[in-house]
Amino acid sequence: MAVKKSTKASATKTAAPKKAAAPKKAAAPKKAAAPKAAAPKKAAPKKASTPAAPKATAPKKAAPKKAAPKKKATTKPLTENQTSLLKKVAGAKEGYTAAKAEGRVIESLATKKLIKRGTKDKKSGNYNYLVTKTGSKQLTPADAAKS
Repeated sequence: MAVKKSTKASATKTAAPKKAAAPKKAAAPKKAAAPKAAAPKKAAPKKASTPAAPKATAPKKAAPKKAAPKKKATTKPLTENQTSLLKKVAGAKEGYTAAKAEGRVIESLATKKLIKRGTKDKKSGNYNYLVTKTGSKQLTPADAAKS
């Protein structure tokens, strides 16, 4: 690498040389450390006089954490069409075969996990739908009896 020669003008523009840092006194920290060391020596005999009590008691174990209570699945209120279709599905013993017009309602109930898709009907090619446990809980006992 090429080194540029310094000129008088560039020498005056450079920063002044830094002063050396003043050495810190080491004696002051040592004096502060000495009293700290003396303090534990005074406390040690007090601790030694009562070691029998901690040894006699068993060390406490952390209390087992209680399981968080399960949150109940809160479903949004169903529309009239959804409740009527849910009643129909609950009333069918071997599964409810839905018409094409009920497709959206069936899909919304399936996403809410109130009904589940069963086996495919061989004659019509449509699926049978069954009510899940959450779907049966959604219906009141009076609704289930009516269907």
